[in-house]
Amino acid sequence: MRASIIRNGEFVVDQLAKPEPGSGQVLVRNLACGICGSDLHLFSMLKGAAQQPDMPSTDFVLGHEYCSEIVAFGPDTQQQLAVGQRVCSIPFLKTKEGQDGIGVTPQAPGAYAEYMILSEEYLLPVPDHLSSEAAALTEPLAVGIHAVNKANLKGDEIALVIGCGPIGLAVIAALKMREIKTVLASDLSPNRRERATMVGATEVINPDEGSAFEPLNQRLDEKPAPTVIFECVGAVGLLQQICAETPAHSRIVIAGLCTAEDSFMPIEALRKELSIQYVFYYEAPEFEQALNALADGTISWKPWLSGKVGLDGIADAFDLLKDPESHAKIIIEPWRDGAVEPISS
Repeated sequence: MRASIIRNGEFVVDQLAKPEPGSGQVLVRNLACGICGSDLHLFSMLKGAAQQPDMPSTDFVLGHEYCSEIVAFGPDTQQQLAVGQRVCSIPFLKTKEGQDGIGVTPQAPGAYAEYMILSEEYLLPVPDHLSSEAAALTEPLAVGIHAVNKANLKGDEIALVIGCGPIGLAVIAALKMREIKTVLASDLSPNRRERATMVGATEVINPDEGSAFEPLNQRLDEKPAPTVIFECVGAVGLLQQICAETPAHSRIVIAGLCTAEDSFMPIEALRKELSIQYVFYYEAPEFEQALNALADGTISWKPWLSGKVGLDGIADAFDLLKDPESHAKIIIEPWRDGAVEPISS
């Protein structure tokens, strides 16, 4: 099979042996796979590691936001779904040794390839009317649903979402699902602010023109309400800024992936009695909830997508995603080649 492989810190398209499903596993053909922000982080880390002397090189195939179709069943499978059925699943592969993250570990190659292995028990059928690229958004939407669930909302809160990349958009969409009436969204990018409005933000804020907390405080002056802040950026120093500027008794949910060392002054959080909740991944029922929301039209998914690309264009797609004005979410179609093509939202 053909795959886009990170090898020696660079993407190369090469032939790999088509995998064979083991006990309880299925072989699938990949139809669509989203490029995640964590993929960008992981590629950067692998690229940096490859530049270190005497560092052994390991082929790495990314891709954990996918929609695929069943090709063959391994031994000890129930086979309740048919060959040809489109599916998605939580990105974990069960093995005799335990469980590996699909597309984030070398032991479980992901969907930047024509084929991959999935665990049968995690499969969810994709409804016929839902496109493959929409189904590939199930995973990032589940992240947003999990973050909102962890906020323990009662329904009367004012929400502020800081960062309107794909995870910020997922949080906004999940807040809309929970019928939160006031959702403020802050981002430096006009493109991202526009997309935030399209998925359900009631007001967007350009932090270059003033603190994101000014509109929040104005609303609180008019009508006091509980506040919940969703940090979806992962930038060093941002938590300290939030603690300094957010109203007292706020709940802060950290969904942004910060890969560098960070610090903040706990006294700010202490004197305001702030609640800080870190979130990671999701539960299996939340993943299924995300797929159902995409399928029944609860979520407007088209504003998330900005482009699609074939296997040989992935390196260029990664470069384009560095500019938030250029693209939001690019979907890989692993069954073809081709440069990045824009998708109209």
